[in-house]
Amino acid sequence: MAAGKKDSINLLVVANPATPELCVLQKLPPGVNIVATGQTLAELSQQLSDEQWGSIDVMLNCGVGKNAGKREDVQEFWGRLTGLQWLHSASAGLEHLLFPELIDSPVVLSNAKGVYSHSLAEYALTCCSWFAKDFPRLLAAKAARSWDPYDVEELRGKTLGVVGYGDIGRATAVLAKAFRMKVVALRRNTTLAEADKGVVEKIYAPDQITELMSVSDYVVASTPYTPATDKLVSAAAIAAMKPNGVFINVGRGKCVDEEALIDALQNRRIRGAGLDVFATEPLPADSPLWGLPNVFMSPHNADRTKEFQFESMELFVQNVERYMSGQELMNVCDKRSGY
Repeated sequence: MAAGKKDSINLLVVANPATPELCVLQKLPPGVNIVATGQTLAELSQQLSDEQWGSIDVMLNCGVGKNAGKREDVQEFWGRLTGLQWLHSASAGLEHLLFPELIDSPVVLSNAKGVYSHSLAEYALTCCSWFAKDFPRLLAAKAARSWDPYDVEELRGKTLGVVGYGDIGRATAVLAKAFRMKVVALRRNTTLAEADKGVVEKIYAPDQITELMSVSDYVVASTPYTPATDKLVSAAAIAAMKPNGVFINVGRGKCVDEEALIDALQNRRIRGAGLDVFATEPLPADSPLWGLPNVFMSPHNADRTKEFQFESMELFVQNVERYMSGQELMNVCDKRSGY
């Protein structure tokens, strides 16, 4: 999206006004008028007249948990935003924001792609090391006050398969190369960019996922959730994994056939899994995953650093500067593709 320079814009912020990272908006360039901040139609209508609703050029949807702007609320007042040109999401995933009216509209949508990549890459390599060094065995020996030396595994020389080679996948691959791992990856565009030629040895197409998983010692899924990625990591793909293979998911839980994964873990057909995301969140208390000793898991917080939302807002401020100066926006999304 590129247009002429703008002296002023009207900005709607959809978030709890008490959201801590909103302080970053003090860095917005001159000419940005925040017309209202709130989460629901009722809250915002107390601040906006019909004319003001129509004057909004840009909307920021941000916040985490109870502070977040919700899709159903945005959808409720969407029809009032007759002048909206650009919507920015402070999250990377879009499945909790997209709705038909937004998708069909000419409004440009951007997101916070890239902000969370390094923390998720660190998590993925932590999971690899967890199984390579057999940390559960170490913890059990420590609890038992047992001095029990054993051979450990290096990551060096092992093959890391990345399912979804976007920003997160690329960051994971770069970190894996520091461990001297071999990296293969899967994405729709199988052409390897010049910058990736020293990182990735081979690119697979989505219909070759079974082949990628069969050659990988560790598989990291970092795909966004869209209709095209629903259960992309299928039962057949999981069945193709090596018996000592480890599956790690830092993308979205619904991209995996979770029942097939649980079955493979319960029957020890793969070594283990490192999971930050799940098909249903919060993970139900009766999920078998809770009780599996070969599962390293976290409550979808691997990217929740102290800085992550502040860094996301910094990116938005940079994008506003680009928007007002007539430059192309960063991280423009394909609404129909879902990322």
